[in-house]
Amino acid sequence: MSGPSYLRNPPGHPAFSLLVLLAFQDATAKNEFLDLIQPLTNYVRDYEPDTIAYEVMQSDQDALQVILLERYADKEHAYLNIHKSSAAFLEFRPKLLELEKAGRVTISGNSYIDSDLGFVGRPPSLAKSGTL
Repeated sequence: MSGPSYLRNPPGHPAFSLLVLLAFQDATAKNEFLDLIQPLTNYVRDYEPDTIAYEVMQSDQDALQVILLERYADKEHAYLNIHKSSAAFLEFRPKLLELEKAGRVTISGNSYIDSDLGFVGRPPSLAKSGTL
């Protein structure tokens, strides 16, 4: 059984996701990153409707690790044409690369295509009630 239709693309059109792991040298570098990415997260939320999710998640086991979860309706349009060409991304990206070049963060990760197995969310009212 596939996930809720409001979070799924039509069959044959899988969503594209990136999971980016950032390991910071120290708390100062991590906090600088969090300050740098805030305008980008706001921009994505407000102006990129085909971005399904864009969330910075901080590790509960390693205070210096962050994962950036990026989920797009598709790779070509939503990610490559819209997100990567936005003014907010183009302003943010060189600043992140400066942190990396200075050895203050190590960046790794992979991209993924939906398998249509499982689910990625529930409507809030259904999640609370336990019914779907």
